Amino acid sequence: MIVAFGLATFTGCISFGGKDVAPLTEGGTNNTRLLTAQEISNKALEAEKRRESKTAAGLVFTFQRKIEINEIEGKKKRLKTRTFQSFSDHRDPVLLLIDGKKPTPEQVEKERKEIHKHQIKIMGSGKSKEDSDRQGDANLMVRNIEKHHDKFIPHLIGIETVNGRPSYVLQFLHDPEKRFKEAMANEVLKHVLIKIWIDQKEFQVAKVEAVLANPLYVIGGLAATVTTFKLTAYQKRLTPEIWTDHRVSTFIEGRVLWTPRTITFSSESSDFKPIPKTD
Repeated sequence: MIVAFGLATFTGCISFGGKDVAPLTEGGTNNTRLLTAQEISNKALEAEKRRESKTAAGLVFTFQRKIEINEIEGKKKRLKTRTFQSFSDHRDPVLLLIDGKKPTPEQVEKERKEIHKHQIKIMGSGKSKEDSDRQGDANLMVRNIEKHHDKFIPHLIGIETVNGRPSYVLQFLHDPEKRFKEAMANEVLKHVLIKIWIDQKEFQVAKVEAVLANPLYVIGGLAATVTTFKLTAYQKRLTPEIWTDHRVSTFIEGRVLWTPRTITFSSESSDFKPIPKTD
C-alpha cells in the first residue's frame, strides 16, 4: 500500500506497459506445511498486536537512523544526508544532522512537519500534525494493518532464511473487489509485485520487497515515465515482540518530460537502546 501511494503521487492519467501482476509459482516448501497463507498473515497481525501491547507497557527502543538520498536529473547530481534519532513506538524522529551539519531549530521543525505529513498521508494518525510534542503512537501499525489487510490476498510461495532465521515468503495481491479511496492506488497495485518474509517462529515481518513489474506512464499534470521501482526493507529483532526498521533501500528510474531521472534512497539504523521507563 505504501508503494502504491508513493507511485501515485503523480497526477494525471496513467497507463502501464504490461499485464497485471499474477500469483508466483510456489517453491521451497514441502507437503507437510501446516499453515495456510491466510493463517500466516493472521498470525503476523497477532504478532503486531503483541508489539503494540509491549510498547504501550513502556518497552520502547531508540536508535540512530542514517539516510542518504542520491538524485540524478539529467546532468545534475544532488546528494542529501540526514541522521535522526528514531523510536520504535512511531513517535516523531529527531533530526540530528543535515548534510553532516547540526541543524538549526527551523530545519528541525520543518523536517518534523514534513515527516509527519507523509506519515498521515500513508499511515494515518490520530494526532494533529501541528502537535509539537507528539508522543509515540503504539497502535499505529495495528490500525493501518486492520484497516487494509482485507484488501490483499496472500499466497505462500516459499520458505527462505532472513538473517539466519527461517521465514515464510508471502506474495500479496490486491483484491480487485476491495478498493482504496485513492483510485490511482488501485491501478498501481495491479502492477506491483509485493513479497513479505514472515519469521516462522515469531511471525514478525523480517523483510519486505516491492517491485514495479511494468513501466508506469503518466499523462496529465506532469508527463512522466517510471521504468524501475524497487524497495527492499529489513527489520531487526530487538526482542521477541519488538522488531523495528534496520535497512531500507529504494531505487527509482524514469523520466520527467524529456529529462532522465534516478533516485537512490538508503537508510540504515544502528545503536539500538531501550529507553528507561518513567512513572
